Amino acid sequence: MSTLPGWYRDFVAAVVAHLPSEIDEAAAKRWTDDPAGLDALLGGLVVSGEVGGTLEHDKTKDGWELIEDAVEPLTVSGDTIEVTPFKAEGEEDLFGEEVVERVLALEGMLGQRHAEYLMAHPGEIPEELQRYSLIFPGTIWRSPEGNHQVPCVNWRQGSWELTFGIVEGGFDANDRLVRLRA
Repeated sequence: MSTLPGWYRDFVAAVVAHLPSEIDEAAAKRWTDDPAGLDALLGGLVVSGEVGGTLEHDKTKDGWELIEDAVEPLTVSGDTIEVTPFKAEGEEDLFGEEVVERVLALEGMLGQRHAEYLMAHPGEIPEELQRYSLIFPGTIWRSPEGNHQVPCVNWRQGSWELTFGIVEGGFDANDRLVRLRA
């Protein structure tokens, strides 16, 4: 028999101590009779917001090269993100290598893993962000054609869609970089 770590025993004790006292016997029996359902419920609570370990849309399968990939923070939600324009108001449009250099120099930006998490949990994306293209430049790919591309989440026809935008094409007034709220 293995010994449980102290932090885990403390966690279980805290969960048990905070269970509502008004759970009736029939409700408790439903959970004990359905261990898979209980596992699914508790598993969802524990890992909610956790960013995946692999990329769901792995572009290496299409011959792309992964240049950068932000894996931290390990958790993200609609409440923990903020968006910012790529360029300052009144700043001239940028295109080509100048944009690539600027994107590569950005720090603290969220990446594809975070975009994929939010796509899997679209209710967490604040409704007011539907008017923007959300850019996740923490992940940068190079396509077989040599373009640098970043994951973008766009609101189209009533749902969110993940695309990959060409960095060399620049950003417009509706594009917003996504980062962790400061």
